[in-house]
Amino acid sequence: MKVRVRTSQLMQQRLKLSPQMLITAELIQKPIQELEMVLKKELRINPFLQDLSSDEGQYDTPDVTDEIEEYQNNDDDGDLADQILQLNKIINDIGEVTNDQFGYERQDKSRSSSPENNEYETSKENILDHFTQQVRELPLSPNEYDFADTILNNLDVNGYLDTPFAELYQSFGLKESRAEQIHRMIMNIYPRGIGARNLSECLLAQLDEEAANHPIITSIIDEDLDVLQNHKLDTLTKKYNITLDELVAIKNIISHLDPKPGSRLTNGTLSYIKPDIIVKEIDGDLEIIVNDTYIPEITVNKEYAQQILAQSSDKKNAIKYVRSKLLAAENFVKALWMRRETLLKITDELIHQQSAFFREGKKELQPMTYEDVAKKIKRDVSTICRVVNNYYIETPLGVYLMKWFFTSKVGDLSSQLIKKEIQKIVDAEDKKKPLSDQKIVNILNEREIDISLRAVTKYRNQIGIAASRLRKEHL
Repeated sequence: MKVRVRTSQLMQQRLKLSPQMLITAELIQKPIQELEMVLKKELRINPFLQDLSSDEGQYDTPDVTDEIEEYQNNDDDGDLADQILQLNKIINDIGEVTNDQFGYERQDKSRSSSPENNEYETSKENILDHFTQQVRELPLSPNEYDFADTILNNLDVNGYLDTPFAELYQSFGLKESRAEQIHRMIMNIYPRGIGARNLSECLLAQLDEEAANHPIITSIIDEDLDVLQNHKLDTLTKKYNITLDELVAIKNIISHLDPKPGSRLTNGTLSYIKPDIIVKEIDGDLEIIVNDTYIPEITVNKEYAQQILAQSSDKKNAIKYVRSKLLAAENFVKALWMRRETLLKITDELIHQQSAFFREGKKELQPMTYEDVAKKIKRDVSTICRVVNNYYIETPLGVYLMKWFFTSKVGDLSSQLIKKEIQKIVDAEDKKKPLSDQKIVNILNEREIDISLRAVTKYRNQIGIAASRLRKEHL
């Protein structure tokens, strides 16, 4: 038997994220409260980042001798003179980039310097008040609003309902099916899961549409949370006939859900929403204000880099250290600028497409998807999702998650409008002979709304309307 050794070449395409792309992806999804903490941490660990807004802007440079010594010599690094030339080029390039484009300046098109606008910079709203405001916007009768308020008044510190549900809705003369609808509506308001009667119900309310339709994920939350918490993974892989990798992926989804959403509303001290964007009407024009009051003004301190190079006796390692920290600092400042510009572009397009909301106060939104905005502002859809899922925007009508303004399309109508039509149809139906989803489809088609049976079922579930067999009232 002969053993032959062959060599072959295989060309593969792989997406490799640069340090700049990674830090941009991280910062772009940080709402203002988290971004403030990230910046303070970065200022501590990177001496080449300078806080211009601080009284300590001119600080004594720290001793980084020990850090420089960690950068060991490498014979492949090239001639010392060449390295110095390369580093000087980096320093000069950073100076040009910082001055021309990436300087984190506070006086720009998004921020008015006039004194009367100072109040906008510190606008904030109590999270509990914001949650209550969203409840008041649900399509309910006065009696049902009182029932919803009673649910909110009977929550424990973790956001769970601590009074028997039947006791509550019976005291308002509500049918169980309608009470369940209202309860689901409340649990779907951000932070989702508020008002749940148990842990499983709380976590299920937080699943996105894809996960909520995954039978194994929902079954594990419903029946096997204790098994998962005790790390009995073999038991679950056998029960659901899935691989360990699949189970780990499911476990990761569940672990990111919040078991105590009420702590965001009542955490001992008042929690406030700091809107990332403020839209105000000033002299008849809608102005976009980036609420960066809490964010330090930072820049790259290239003078400190030159000082280290001049004072260090270990030139080769000092160059490595300075190069590494300078590039990291530059990437960070660029990422902040990209976050800011993306936020401005998204908001500008949002105002353009939802002008009826901002200018006329109409709550009926126009169809607008992530893809629509991504094409207009030339950003990835994933970038749009990261921003709108975490950022708040203050408008003349209140504070909203930016995600609220995005609605899917059915023809030329938004899903929000169609949900309202479905609600009206169900409200007007004969409760002894409730309408099936197919009959709702037929009624909508008669109103020139072309919609599928599957879409009606999905929207009905999202607004908390039970199936027809559960809505039937018996004499």
